[in-house]
Amino acid sequence: MRELVKYLLGIIIILTIIYTIFISYNVFVFINSDESKITIEDYSKSMNLVSEERDALEELFNSENLKNSSNNININYDGTPITWVLKVEKALLGTSYDVLEDELLRNSFISLEDGDFILIGPYIDRSQLFLAQDYLNEKYGKDLGVIEKWQI
Repeated sequence: MRELVKYLLGIIIILTIIYTIFISYNVFVFINSDESKITIEDYSKSMNLVSEERDALEELFNSENLKNSSNNININYDGTPITWVLKVEKALLGTSYDVLEDELLRNSFISLEDGDFILIGPYIDRSQLFLAQDYLNEKYGKDLGVIEKWQI
């Protein structure tokens, strides 16, 4: 019985030493990281930026905007929603489709290539296409594209 108690105490001491080394290593890694050098001012700035981004998203996706956009949904004769695309001529853009597709995806727009045209969409809500038009207007400085009913 004494032997068993000695072995258990020995195991507990060894486990305590291992745990202490583990904690010491993690503290050492944290102290050498950039996270340990952050100041209160840096943290408050980053929290203010996050708060501003959240407020902007809440404003964009508030219940009134969602209700208004859902009122604009039209239904086909078979019960499926009518979808819309923004049809942009490739020649007016002066960039390859792959580059434009990446830019549009980074800005949350989907696109398809259709011969000499690029179709942005399809979207059920036409307001998404107005956002895409605004983006293209800012990016290329011209009013590009026509919103059309999408036909498969």
